[in-house]
Amino acid sequence: MLFRAIQPFRVNKMLTLLLLFAAMLVFFSTRSPYFLTFNNFMNVLNQMVEVGLIAIPMTLVIISGAMDLSVGAILGLSAVSLGLAYESGMNIWLSVIVALLVGSLCGSVNGYLIARHRMQAIIVTIGMLVMLRGMIYVLNEGRPISGYPEPFYFLGQHAIAGIPVNAIFLIVMFLIATFAMRRTRFGTYVYGLGNNEEAVRYSGVPVVRIRFTLFVLSGLFSAMAGVFLVSRLASAEATSGTNIELDVITATLIGGTHIFGGRGSLTGTFMGLLIIVFLRNGLNLMGVSVLYQSVILGILILIAVGKQKV
Repeated sequence: MLFRAIQPFRVNKMLTLLLLFAAMLVFFSTRSPYFLTFNNFMNVLNQMVEVGLIAIPMTLVIISGAMDLSVGAILGLSAVSLGLAYESGMNIWLSVIVALLVGSLCGSVNGYLIARHRMQAIIVTIGMLVMLRGMIYVLNEGRPISGYPEPFYFLGQHAIAGIPVNAIFLIVMFLIATFAMRRTRFGTYVYGLGNNEEAVRYSGVPVVRIRFTLFVLSGLFSAMAGVFLVSRLASAEATSGTNIELDVITATLIGGTHIFGGRGSLTGTFMGLLIIVFLRNGLNLMGVSVLYQSVILGILILIAVGKQKV
């Protein structure tokens, strides 16, 4: 009975998102002749990768009843770590591993404090955000780091059959994560944490391990996003990832993930991501100021959250 009740909700939510996306495509196609072109679509896919990668674990974290606001700072620190490692003479692929380890370590610190010591996720991740942003400027003094070898740019600047390599990687990650959430115990446990953590804890589920894993994944995927961003822009900058968490959370909430946890899906998050990136692209083609774009995204967040009940 519960399954039957949930299914119509999912179908109706996804149908709403699809209709909104279709209406948006029609609207912007009438405002710019460049919008409905293959090159523009591939450009949008190329630019959505960093937000999309972080949105995968963010969806899981929010479903579990928590939040991670440090993802942008972890992205920035991982990107700068990659640049500094390569600048010191390390092989570029070893430098990528360093960046991934840095991101995972940051996620581990978040996870340890939140899962083991049961500290508030918002407080911990805000503290991590402020600390890491300071560390970034201390490490590289705010200067961009560029000059990477050509093979490295394959990740962020090349395409296979016209489709960007990084977009292909993003879609594969979404498919793997969707399978894990739908077909494994891990996914069941994540939903259980968001619905009733204490009940799940008394059922013998390793709550600490699950929540710790979620934040490690958040740090790892933020580091991945940093690697792809450096490859795409050919530069690691201190400002990398600034405010990216806002787009990530917006895409997640628009996709139907409940702000208080327990409900949501990666399919919805992917649709929310498409809506966000194509909305930004269409507004850019129309010449709408970035400031007004922020206002529009803020309204979308209020609408998405306003329909949710505790």
